[in-house]
Amino acid sequence: MKRTIRAFSLGLFVAGIMMVVTFLFSGDNAASKKNAEDLPLDEMIEVMKNEGYRVVTEEEYITLSLADGNEQESQAEKDNNEEESSEKESDESSDGKDKEDKNDEEEEKDSVKEYTLHIKDGMPSSDIGNLLEENDIIEDSSKFNKYLEDEGYHKGVQLGKFKVTSDMNFKELAKAITR
Repeated sequence: MKRTIRAFSLGLFVAGIMMVVTFLFSGDNAASKKNAEDLPLDEMIEVMKNEGYRVVTEEEYITLSLADGNEQESQAEKDNNEEESSEKESDESSDGKDKEDKNDEEEEKDSVKEYTLHIKDGMPSSDIGNLLEENDIIEDSSKFNKYLEDEGYHKGVQLGKFKVTSDMNFKELAKAITR
């Protein structure tokens, strides 16, 4: 009995050593494959672009962030100027039909809401749906979140700021935030 147990343990020991040697010296293990740290920067950028991501330098990111802030300020100024000019035009207009037509157009513009969605690092897709629902872009965040998961968009959500409107359907919204 003692001999049988010794032979069995020796067999296990030899099998273990053979597995370690095979793992260390085979060319098919994960350690021998190229990973992101082994790639030169130019190749890594190409891989990211091929995967559908956008690569920007820190300077470009800062420039884009500042330009986005200035764009929002200038848009607000334009909106104020347009409101003032439309008020002047409506005061000058004496025909009641023209006023009704303008009011109908304004109601249509008001019914389509625009929102700039800011997606931050680590933000789950469920939070994105909740933000869209809170800002009256979509009716039901759970349906939108389910759509993202069912169609596989939840994996490709990009960081950044995205302009979305309430007249966009789920597919358009998903494409806008995944790019």
